Amino acid sequence: MFYLEKMRHPLKISKPAILVIDVQEYFFAESSLAFLRGSERVKENIRAFLKQLRELSEGLSLDIPVVATIHKGGSRNMKMWWGNTVEDLWAELSIEEEFVDFIIYKDTYDAFYMTGLHDILKKKSVDQLIITGVMTHLCCETTARSGFVKGYEIVMVEDCLWDKDEWYHYASLKNLAHGFAVISTSQEIIEQVKLVK
Repeated sequence: MFYLEKMRHPLKISKPAILVIDVQEYFFAESSLAFLRGSERVKENIRAFLKQLRELSEGLSLDIPVVATIHKGGSRNMKMWWGNTVEDLWAELSIEEEFVDFIIYKDTYDAFYMTGLHDILKKKSVDQLIITGVMTHLCCETTARSGFVKGYEIVMVEDCLWDKDEWYHYASLKNLAHGFAVISTSQEIIEQVKLVK
């Protein structure tokens, strides 16, 4: 789908970190008002990707940190826009913590805003963000743009991202591909990690 963009900006792995954005009960529990239909498939894709990446990086002695974000509470603007906040009940990871090295809490779309994310990435000498999670057009896209202006290379993992519906998902990826991010798949990334020396 992103053939022309991939020709201009081919995927190359440098010093990455994986961001797992808001893979939490608020979006993944069927009893939640914010449940995203189709999210179960994406959660399984993320699990499989992280498991494969962990095994591969251990075998190659690579340090690829995994940072999960959890949206909790809500900023003043988020409360005004959505009319609610994310309560503690819904602020729990929906994947196993064994896949994650760091957890940060945020209260707005941008995972960098008033969190320790930038400090974690700098301490790990990260220069590339590989982004997974939900929702593509809100928290994932906002974090991607914020990371780009902070100097990180951005990679969006198409099969490990999801949204309210496909239209938002693909529109967001198309916008990001135009000026901010390489759009890739989990398998393409795994194949590129194998080439890292």
